[in-house]
Amino acid sequence: MDDSNPLPILPQLTVLVVDDNDVNRMYMLHLLRKSGHKPLAAADGGQALALAASQAVDCILMDVQLPDMDGLAVTRAIRDGQCTPANPPDVPILALTAFALQGDRERCLAAGMDDHVAKPVRGRDLLLAMARVIEGRAGRPAQPPQPAQSPAVLDLSEFSHKGNLEFAAELLALFVELAEPKGRELAKAVKGGDVAAASGLAHDLAGMAGPLRAEALGQAMRALLAACQTGDAEVCRQSHPQAETALAAVLAAARAHPLRNI
Repeated sequence: MDDSNPLPILPQLTVLVVDDNDVNRMYMLHLLRKSGHKPLAAADGGQALALAASQAVDCILMDVQLPDMDGLAVTRAIRDGQCTPANPPDVPILALTAFALQGDRERCLAAGMDDHVAKPVRGRDLLLAMARVIEGRAGRPAQPPQPAQSPAVLDLSEFSHKGNLEFAAELLALFVELAEPKGRELAKAVKGGDVAAASGLAHDLAGMAGPLRAEALGQAMRALLAACQTGDAEVCRQSHPQAETALAAVLAAARAHPLRNI
């Protein structure tokens, strides 16, 4: 990643984070707090609308796939004025998607979102995207998105560089606690031909990979998700071994990581 350009200086923002994935939401809340912002959290679309209707925010980070109503529907409701007077219909909304298929950006923009960032989201990329949205509303030039990175098994260097070792240790522990049983459930769903359950679990694990920079896992789970969404159980089974191998590698790396001993 090219880090030569300094991050823009933003005032303290109140940011609503809408994400149903515990690990991903924990990571984004931590990132925003460490960057001087005030985050609010919602785990589904209903909670997001309730919070947006009761508390003024400067920006909304909106996961697209949510358990009750998707982020596109939540965005349309906000744009229709369902959260006034607490927030205006044009409150900045940044889409966060677990997988970047062709047309995702267009669908998000068509629903009324201001910009789009594909998961796994890097801290720098997220802050730059927030700046583009905020500055774009103020009529200032937007900065181009940063290039994609090479896949990695596990990378917590961002936390080490910033001295957030205790948080990184907590994140590792939470990942192992949640990802291991989800991996077993995923294998069972794939073996049994339950493509709907497999899709949901692959989506969850793809999101959980982001905060750990487990990019190879994220890619494998997104590929499995796309396979399951064809509705063909055999296609889903064919994509599962790579995802299973990637998950095993990240779990092994997480258990062996020196931060687990903090």
